[in-house]
Amino acid sequence: MRIRSMMMGAAALVAVGTFAVHAQAEGFENIVLSASKDAKETQATFAPDTAKIFLSADLTDAVASGSKLTVSWISVDSGGVAPANYKIDEVSFEIGKIENHVDASMTKPDAGWPVGTYQVQIAVDGTMKEAVDFSVK
Repeated sequence: MRIRSMMMGAAALVAVGTFAVHAQAEGFENIVLSASKDAKETQATFAPDTAKIFLSADLTDAVASGSKLTVSWISVDSGGVAPANYKIDEVSFEIGKIENHVDASMTKPDAGWPVGTYQVQIAVDGTMKEAVDFSVK
């Protein structure tokens, strides 16, 4: 069994958002975005004062050992707080032989999440495999 946890935070960054995910993509199952770390159900919308937003996904055998996994947080449209399609943050790591899960998170900016639309992108070896849209309202 492959197990991997990854945490990613962005404290005082300009923009971030809310998630909406519960999907399956090539190499991923059980993708969940939520305000709770171990949530089983996904959220599509978050409040500006949400302390942290979590991404959780199971990896399938389609993600080979040695692959580079990248999780990127994108501000699609934050009403001018950040440029359109602004990459807020990303984290990458190499998948080991016993890893089958990924967790990532973004911490609320000091001024709160700007209202707008966002996306979390999951890429394997530079190829985007899943994009999860969410919003902050």
